[in-house]
Amino acid sequence: MTITKLKAKNQLTIPREIVKRMHLRPYELFYVDVEKNYIKLIPVEMKPRYTPEELNAIDSLVEKDKGKAKAVKPGKDFSSYIKRISN
Repeated sequence: MTITKLKAKNQLTIPREIVKRMHLRPYELFYVDVEKNYIKLIPVEMKPRYTPEELNAIDSLVEKDKGKAKAVKPGKDFSSYIKRISN
């Protein structure tokens, strides 16, 4: 067990041994929970919302449609629009 200190801005340093053991990377996200008197830090894996192909389609749309002011609602409408134009 290693001791670490809570800093002025509520920051903790995770000991190097734990970072290596858990294969953690800088800017990793954690789910933080309290269970009885324990603080749990659980690494969270974030999956990208769009595939690289969809992002490329979005970029090409933006370039192609600059100045044409097409309005597409966020969420399902946008996703279906991207799928429709990328096929």
